[in-house]
Amino acid sequence: MTETLAGADLDRLSTYVNDTIGDRPDAWPGGWPGEVDAALIDAIFSVRARYGNRTTGTGVYGVVQRWRFYRSQADDLAVLKSTSEADLVQVTNKGRLAGRTKARVALDAATALADAGVLSAKDFGEKLEAAERAYRSVKGCGPVTWAYLRMLLGYEDVKPDTWVMRFVQDQLPHVRTAHEAGALLKGVAGRLGVDARDLDHAVWRYRRSV
Repeated sequence: MTETLAGADLDRLSTYVNDTIGDRPDAWPGGWPGEVDAALIDAIFSVRARYGNRTTGTGVYGVVQRWRFYRSQADDLAVLKSTSEADLVQVTNKGRLAGRTKARVALDAATALADAGVLSAKDFGEKLEAAERAYRSVKGCGPVTWAYLRMLLGYEDVKPDTWVMRFVQDQLPHVRTAHEAGALLKGVAGRLGVDARDLDHAVWRYRRSV
């Protein structure tokens, strides 16, 4: 996008956000700050899945909670890395991603991160570039779930998934990539002076309900 087009797109999307959501979105209720293993499980198992909620303990939320109950030590990818695929499937579910179980993808991602020296949430923050390279080297782990993993660990970002893309394309049908959609939504958040995670969640919640 040229600078002029980008500015026009940002104006149009900002107006759409104000008209549909308002300028003060509710706080995003998610995240697992300080728990890199829980965040990794959440990011991978959330692909094409219902999230569930704290009340029912179902969906992805239930998957993460079962893992948190199962593990022997919090915030340590060595624990996840050393778990067998069969055991992780039993704890989580049989969901599939990129031709494999989501459990296998999570284990491969945990191994790649651990091999890059990222075993804890603290390591993640200190080695963000290495963590991104390691995570995205795993089949099934792309830029959208990477952004979501960052969000889950407390970093401001946007997860431009199907619902967020649809929201942006409602007004800007020429926006075709997750990168463009994410950058525009972060631009709107900047204009409003709100956390991009809060705006992302508000957009996701609004668009999936219409």
